[in-house]
Amino acid sequence: MALEKNIKSLVHFMAYPGPRLGRSTQLGEAPESYMIDSIKKVIEDPYFNGIEITLIKNPSIRKKVTKMLKDAKMYVTFCAQVIQLINEDNLIAPTDIASIDELERQNAVARILEYVDMAAEMGAQHFELLSGDDPGTSNGLAARRQATRQLVRSLNEICRYTKKKANGMKVSLVMFDRLQEGSKPQNKGQLVGPTSEAVLIGEELKLDYGHDHFGLLYDLSHMFLLRNGFEHETPEVLRQLAPYLNAVHIANSVSDPSHDDYGDMHVSMDHPNGSVTPETLSEFAKVLNEINFDGMIGFELLPRGRQISESVINIAKSMFQEACAQIPVNYAIGGYRFKTRKFLPERFFFNITDIRMNQPELITEGARNRARRPSITEDGKLVIIAADHPGRNVTRVGDDPYLMGDRQQYLGRIVRSLMSSYVDGIMATPDIIDDLFIINHLMQKKEKKGIIDGKVIIGCTNRGGLSGSTYEMDDRITAYRIEDIKHLGLDGAKMMFRLDLDSPQSRYSQYTVERCANMIRKCNELDVPGFIEPLPVEIRDGRYQVKMDHTEIIKTIGVATALGGSSKNIWLKVPYVDNYEMVARSTSCPILMLGGASTGNPTGIIENFEKGIGSGGNIRGAMVGRNMLYPGYDDPYATSAAVGKVIHDLVSAEDAVKYLASLRGERMDYLSKILGF
Repeated sequence: MALEKNIKSLVHFMAYPGPRLGRSTQLGEAPESYMIDSIKKVIEDPYFNGIEITLIKNPSIRKKVTKMLKDAKMYVTFCAQVIQLINEDNLIAPTDIASIDELERQNAVARILEYVDMAAEMGAQHFELLSGDDPGTSNGLAARRQATRQLVRSLNEICRYTKKKANGMKVSLVMFDRLQEGSKPQNKGQLVGPTSEAVLIGEELKLDYGHDHFGLLYDLSHMFLLRNGFEHETPEVLRQLAPYLNAVHIANSVSDPSHDDYGDMHVSMDHPNGSVTPETLSEFAKVLNEINFDGMIGFELLPRGRQISESVINIAKSMFQEACAQIPVNYAIGGYRFKTRKFLPERFFFNITDIRMNQPELITEGARNRARRPSITEDGKLVIIAADHPGRNVTRVGDDPYLMGDRQQYLGRIVRSLMSSYVDGIMATPDIIDDLFIINHLMQKKEKKGIIDGKVIIGCTNRGGLSGSTYEMDDRITAYRIEDIKHLGLDGAKMMFRLDLDSPQSRYSQYTVERCANMIRKCNELDVPGFIEPLPVEIRDGRYQVKMDHTEIIKTIGVATALGGSSKNIWLKVPYVDNYEMVARSTSCPILMLGGASTGNPTGIIENFEKGIGSGGNIRGAMVGRNMLYPGYDDPYATSAAVGKVIHDLVSAEDAVKYLASLRGERMDYLSKILGF
């Protein structure tokens, strides 16, 4: 699960504001029994290993609380922001540590340093505070700029003090809204503030002043009150905040000004008018995971009316855990970028050209000397790379229309995927397989096993129906013939027909079906397994598109399995669709799932394959191309292994994604070590 290692903290004075949900805890005046009992509940909750507390006025109670937290080894955060907001006796200017008036600023800093001492006394490792009120822009931006300079000056003094007096406890500036409409506590009207300005303060304190322990705290509920122009901020701002982010708060708010709970009220996570939806929470967790956030995650929730503190807390924990358990959240690639040319560099790639020119017989030798499996499957399942797309005039991956046209990239990714023991083999056109015969031969000269030794090699046959052409349905045999496949000792033949029932070109679809039937007859004659990809299609937006409907897939399977004189050698390759259980029941032939167009994120195909492999006993694996070879910025080796682990070991998609992350970037020197380039 994502974000498992982060400290999970509860904002105690919010979750337990006082008896009958009063304010005595926030004021530092809660009765001893309430204070001790409520803190004990936080300590005993196994989910929390941190707690956020504020002023406790009674020295005796404070001493007892300090001992409890120390004995429990809790990560303690002292929250000065509640003290600043209450501003008891109004002794400090509302502009606080950002006051333009120097005397007011000094008084505000002195108050903060007093509470730094109290935090250190209580064993706090973290200290939170706010900026002070925004002076506004009624007279232009000068006052706001001056206030920001004063704020940075104050934070520098506070950070120096904590480093010297409090063992360098973390100092976090909490980002609040600047909204002036309404009154506190609905809106805070603080100087800091929007992410665009907060990061500049973070940069100055950390980089210019060298305060590594300084950072920012971003609150999910404040996100809907922080403005980016006319719109509120989104979880994407976490990417800007990443270098300066000490902590985040999981909380909720109401964005409707007409609602009684409008504003920064930290309502429960299941509030019917709350701004934070499960989707928002998942996106927030996803971005935190992607930026490798390792700071504190605090839960800030205020029970209201007849709500029970424990109930509000448990709802928030449950929602956050559910968000963190989702596969898209757990899949985090960070800054990783797979570099094909580092794995298979130009000098090796062009060496293949030299061999083709000077030693073409090595292709035939490579075919003859390849070590074959005793049977096509070792455990009744197959994971096969599909690498036949360029042979049909298809080079597009995602938004790039020519990505598969770079043969060095394409071949490098194929070899990278074949490294995994979870990948059983490859289906490809002759040019690709010839390259692999050469690479295999070169590897056999250096060590006993080549990249395709023990792998299943399936030759592609009909590639003549070029994508986008007017004769696309007239899919002629332009690659391997079945006789070629038998002669070269390949392990199977792949063919495809697209069933077009409606367009003016539909008669050509029938011709292709007949060709596939003849190839199945030849497969039976030569005892070659035949892998048929039967696809129902229609013309949409001027192009042929697959009908991704289980009823259409089922009907097309019926056509495919009836081809030729016997179905004894037929394997099917069909896309995963909803109601795949019904697809599985449409035939007794083994089925391989196909992957479709690359989405740039392999989690979707991994999740679909987990569902698909459990749909029926005849779902026997997958034949996947772009989703394994071009998984966005990710590593084809790790992605292919993860897919294979779902198929062969029947692991969950969540575990497969973790496995993917553990392999990413490994053995990039695999080829260079063997071949010495």
